[in-house]
Amino acid sequence: MTTALVNDLTGIVRCAPAIFASRTCREALRVMFQHPESKCIVVCNAMNEPLGLLMSERFFLKATGRSGVDLFYREPAMKLMNKTPLIVDISTPLDTVLSLAMNRPDPMKNDCVIITRKGKFAGVAYTSDLIRSQA
Repeated sequence: MTTALVNDLTGIVRCAPAIFASRTCREALRVMFQHPESKCIVVCNAMNEPLGLLMSERFFLKATGRSGVDLFYREPAMKLMNKTPLIVDISTPLDTVLSLAMNRPDPMKNDCVIITRKGKFAGVAYTSDLIRSQA
């Protein structure tokens, strides 16, 4: 593939931590603190295929909520992840990704978009980066 054919999406893909679906909330929280620059954690299966999304801010609020912290720590991270995140292949046109991102329900409009390459987790795109790239 030549540079001229590379999709605009490749220029805004960011790295994000990923965890296996078998991890607990305690382990997910530890990963979140190890990567404070990331807005999210992607939950993947053993084949590196994305299954869900944990937005760091929302996840942290649940972690520090009033419910029993010990119980929370033992919960599987899968229980709190968004099980239907926006997942697109890196070859998807940028304007299509932006349209899909903006048509999500209001509470999820700023969630990261999971980017895959041939079905495998490749990174994430922030909605703000998608909007900025169209300006």
